[in-house]
Amino acid sequence: MTRVLHLLAAEYNRGRISSGVFLDIEKAFDRVWHIGLLYRLEEQTSVPPAILRLMASFLEDRKFYVSVEDAESATRTIKAGVSQGSCLSPVLYAAYTNDILHSVAGRLQEWEDDVELALYADDSAYFTSSRRAHIATAKMQRLLDLLPPWLG
Repeated sequence: MTRVLHLLAAEYNRGRISSGVFLDIEKAFDRVWHIGLLYRLEEQTSVPPAILRLMASFLEDRKFYVSVEDAESATRTIKAGVSQGSCLSPVLYAAYTNDILHSVAGRLQEWEDDVELALYADDSAYFTSSRRAHIATAKMQRLLDLLPPWLG
C-alpha cells in the first residue's frame, strides 16, 4: 500500500492524472501450475538448486480429502495450487505471476509504456498516468485488454 500511495503522490506532484485498477484474482493460489512455477523459479530467478528441490518437494504428492461429520471422501491428489495459509504460498504465487506486466510490455505502444504494477499475494494494482484523464484511461483500458486470460 505504501508503494501505491508513493506512486500516486509522485504522479500528482508531476501534474499528472492517474488511472488505476485493483484486481483480486479469484482462486489465485488454487490455479498455480506446479511445473510452470518450478520452471519460472529455475529459469527466471537465482534460487539455488537445493531450494528448488525443497520447493518441488513442497508441491509434489500433496493430497486432500473432505470430512463432514462421520463421512469422508476419497483421497485425491492436488494437481495445481499452493497451500492456503502457508507462509511460502504468497512468495510462490508472486514468483509465478512476476512476469504479468512483462507479458504485455512488448505489445504496449510507446505512449503506454509508463504502466506501474503493485503486487501483494493474490491482489494486484495497475496504474498509469497522463496530463489528460482520457489518455490515462485509454492506457489503462489497453493494458486490461492485453492482460493474460488466466488473470480471470
